[in-house]
Amino acid sequence: MIKSEIIKGQKSWILENKNIRLCLTEKGGHMAPVVFMKDSEKPVEPFYINPWAEEGLNMENEPDVLVPLRGDFFCLPFGGDNSWNGESHSVHGEVSGSVWTLALEQVGNSIVLTMDTEARKGNVAKKIELKDGENNLYISHIVDGFAGPASLGHHAIFPGGTKKNISTSTIKFGYTNKYESGSYNQGEYYSLASREKFESLEKVPTVWKDDKYTDCSVFPAREGFVDILQVYNEPKKDFAWSAVVVPEEGYLWFSLKDSGILPSTVLWMENKGRHQAPWNGRNVCIGIEDVCSSFADGLAVSAEDNFLNKKGIKTCHQLKEDSTFSVKYIQGVVRIPEGFNRVETIIKKDNGVEITSFSGKKVFTKVDTRFIRS
Repeated sequence: MIKSEIIKGQKSWILENKNIRLCLTEKGGHMAPVVFMKDSEKPVEPFYINPWAEEGLNMENEPDVLVPLRGDFFCLPFGGDNSWNGESHSVHGEVSGSVWTLALEQVGNSIVLTMDTEARKGNVAKKIELKDGENNLYISHIVDGFAGPASLGHHAIFPGGTKKNISTSTIKFGYTNKYESGSYNQGEYYSLASREKFESLEKVPTVWKDDKYTDCSVFPAREGFVDILQVYNEPKKDFAWSAVVVPEEGYLWFSLKDSGILPSTVLWMENKGRHQAPWNGRNVCIGIEDVCSSFADGLAVSAEDNFLNKKGIKTCHQLKEDSTFSVKYIQGVVRIPEGFNRVETIIKKDNGVEITSFSGKKVFTKVDTRFIRS
């Protein structure tokens, strides 16, 4: 029996076993708080929850996704401008801001939600499964119908505060977001150059003459600015990955994905750079968003010819009326030894993965990687 509670202003369903306690909002299906290793002396709670969650702000004129904004959630379509071919989808799609329905029957240690979409007719099923003895989340989104082009992805968010080291599996290249009006627009300040190519997160072009490059593998950084970039993963036989290492707290978070389904990763780096309500210049978080999309531009850009798909980067999928489309995703948390700095590789091993840092430290965690392509 799945129980529910009001948590940080949102009705949330609770899924838990010995290792993990997961809260999932009814509105938008946002996943937070999530407590990993809850049976240990030092449980880990990695995800962000927005600072206005219990302030009672009038959010009627804000995108629905901003009301619960927290943790990880699924986006369909992914991005902002989602008007396309007579359709008008909300920011990051109905699945991130409308109400989900709890399936009546639960199978094993899992939760299943469903939603019928209206902007484009379809059905989406969300399933999250826990496995005893593991600190991993096995997440599935099964889309029926929704025929046509679709940008989509996961939108995991982490709070500021303690230093975080960011990395992904090998990239072809990356680009900074395009800004139409320079380094300032409607209450937002940007520090990265507009649509500039880079080869490494550690050397990303900026708008400044003196400091031409900045290290985007570390967060928080560049206080007073909000920045977006996107990296494009080299295809991987087993899985591609993203990772956040928190050395001071002794753990790392990782995600595993099919690079054919989610071929790129958007980093949204928010460090008090947005001054519109409800942000009000106070918000600090980083989004690690594994997607198939052109930045957060939305369906209108991702579905048409754009500078990325002209370079061979897939920015949307073509869904069919008479078939289902599946997005499988794993997230996990692992303890790390002293000196473990930033993830260099995650490779498949028997019954799990070996995670190696640039400093040469290694950790192993049990995880069923077959799930990604099942």
